Amino acid sequence: MITQTLGVCATCDKPATMRCAGCKDAPDYLPGDALDTFYCDRDCQIKTRETHKDRCRNLSRRIALHRAAKILKTALLAYREMVYDLNLTHIESKDGILRLHQIPKTRPMRCVFPGHLTNNIEHKEAALLVNQCTTAMVLLGRLTRKLLSGVPLTFEIVDLEVGKPRFPAKLYPAPESSGVPHTVIIIGRLFVGETWIIDTTGCQYGFKDVLVPFKRYLEDHQCRMLGERTTYDATETKDLDYYAELPFMNTGLQKEDRKIERRARLHFAKFVDAQITPDILQGPSKVFEEKRLSLESDLKLYMQSYNK
Repeated sequence: MITQTLGVCATCDKPATMRCAGCKDAPDYLPGDALDTFYCDRDCQIKTRETHKDRCRNLSRRIALHRAAKILKTALLAYREMVYDLNLTHIESKDGILRLHQIPKTRPMRCVFPGHLTNNIEHKEAALLVNQCTTAMVLLGRLTRKLLSGVPLTFEIVDLEVGKPRFPAKLYPAPESSGVPHTVIIIGRLFVGETWIIDTTGCQYGFKDVLVPFKRYLEDHQCRMLGERTTYDATETKDLDYYAELPFMNTGLQKEDRKIERRARLHFAKFVDAQITPDILQGPSKVFEEKRLSLESDLKLYMQSYNK
């Protein structure tokens, strides 16, 4: 049997056949700073355990952060897929814009997303999360804190002006939305000086990555910060409670729509309380992916039961 050489042993520079599982496939913060660590045998791994453990702990926490970001986006997409509030009729990509054609609502509605409108996963995600930054921030607050409760982090949010989208998604007909800010979560990693952005709704601009180093995100997407960072402490209905106090947001249609949305979000919160534990982030990559897909399936089934 031929043993595959993975790289060079971190201890003795011989051809390596083992990889440190604790920090395998961690995301880069700076280019090349998360390269996998290889060993030729168990003895060499033991020899450098003390010198490797700090780096391994740092990269394993990056992995946990990356996995948490994936769970957040998965949960948001599953929620929206089962609690969709647009009367969408057609999806087309034209002139660099993803055009989402809708019939304006005359009554409150929540339905399953019309998946037959597109086979393109990027277009589907953009349609699910167009104009959903505020919903994402409030809906995912509880889940974010629960997933990352064991990691020393700071949580903030900030509004951005996106200067370079891959393809912006826009509703037709709809008011002009080019000036609407894009809200993201800023994660500061205490003691290591890293600042990351979790962007669960970036797919409405064609962005693929859900976790990106802060500086690189701003540069790649030519973003400008709008205002100051604020503490991320949102609850599921924070925006709905605010809208309820605004006279112009209290027509019959708007009030009824908020009632339906409130029930759905509180239903989601019960799922997070009952079903989510931080150990969902643990295990080999294959095991984590199985847990993520199981969460997606379970949440979709669960959201079917809320009282519309």
